[in-house]
Amino acid sequence: MQLYLNLIAILLLSGIALLNLALELRRDLMMLQQNSYRAERYMRWLGTSADTTSWIRLFSYLAIGCLLLPAVPTVLACTLSMLPLLLNITQLATARYKKPLVWTRRAVRIYSVSGVICVAVIMLAVLFMGMSRMAATVFVALYALSHVVVLMSVKILDPVERHINKLYYNEAKNILESMPGLVVVGVTGSYGKTSTKHYLTRILTEQFNVLMTPGSYNTTMGVIRTVREMMQPYTEVFVCEMGAKNVGDIKEICDLVKPQMGIITAVGEQHLESFKSIENVQRTKFELADSLPQNGVVYVNN
Repeated sequence: MQLYLNLIAILLLSGIALLNLALELRRDLMMLQQNSYRAERYMRWLGTSADTTSWIRLFSYLAIGCLLLPAVPTVLACTLSMLPLLLNITQLATARYKKPLVWTRRAVRIYSVSGVICVAVIMLAVLFMGMSRMAATVFVALYALSHVVVLMSVKILDPVERHINKLYYNEAKNILESMPGLVVVGVTGSYGKTSTKHYLTRILTEQFNVLMTPGSYNTTMGVIRTVREMMQPYTEVFVCEMGAKNVGDIKEICDLVKPQMGIITAVGEQHLESFKSIENVQRTKFELADSLPQNGVVYVNN
């Protein structure tokens, strides 16, 4: 009888652990996406957000310890291990995010590779340990190491992504080069750039055919996507919002779109965790001014 109870507890824990893992990987992917799919930024976020040491995750580490201790009865160890997983599932299922995950093709690729890694680990665990207490421990451990799984996926896909990004970059560059009459206005700043972009577009639309980067498409890849998917041969003005979290980000966008005019709304203390100093913030914002041609015009809000 006890053997059956142990097996039921193990199967139940395994199922809950797998559901939790699927949801947790989705959340990890969302945060990776918000950090521009850059591993170093994502790792920096992990360090500042204390996500790896949240009380639920710490509870799961304790649960793994219980599962590894033979002295703790299997049913009790499995029951204790289910608690943090169920709490996390509830939290993830009811959470509302300011910037939810967007299922881009890249996001699908990373999530798929993460799933393949997890399935491979699970199959090896079941193959060598059977449907046992130790195998269930591996399922829970995958949740504890979900950040590592996502980072492994990014590393595996890095050559593929670099090749795809190069193709997209060249396509956007060719589109822009085929429009010599296009006027590009770059808009950047620590704050106020999105509202400035909308006000400027509204004014210019009275006389010109204007395209602006939509939503939060203010990274290099966001600008590339805007050009590839939304730029029309008859577009006369491109209002390009330029965001940055590191020195060189604005220059990277400018090298692509080659703005003739620029607006720097403000220099503030946003993203100091990545910029390290206000001087670096200022240097990065003024990369827009430095990228303008000799007859270019830049407006700086004092």
